[in-house]
Amino acid sequence: MGDQLTQDAIATGPRTRLHESGPEAPLRLTILLPDEGALLFRRPPNGTCADWRVADFESPGGGCLFDEPVSATWGRALDHLAKRHLNP
Repeated sequence: MGDQLTQDAIATGPRTRLHESGPEAPLRLTILLPDEGALLFRRPPNGTCADWRVADFESPGGGCLFDEPVSATWGRALDHLAKRHLNP
């Protein structure tokens, strides 16, 4: 389920946002979706591409919590998106 959610978000999400956090805090990346929703992903601060998880879905009509793993394949895509924010 985590891979499917990630794939859909990357394919349709027009914008991403990396949340500022301290060195001990998880890396948090949000993909904003075309329907005004957002999918939030988390990774430990020193984690690898295999450590990403789908964390939350937010939308104007509500949302839901997730704790779904993302495979390293899709985690690499999330790493790439996060690094774009860290090294513009």
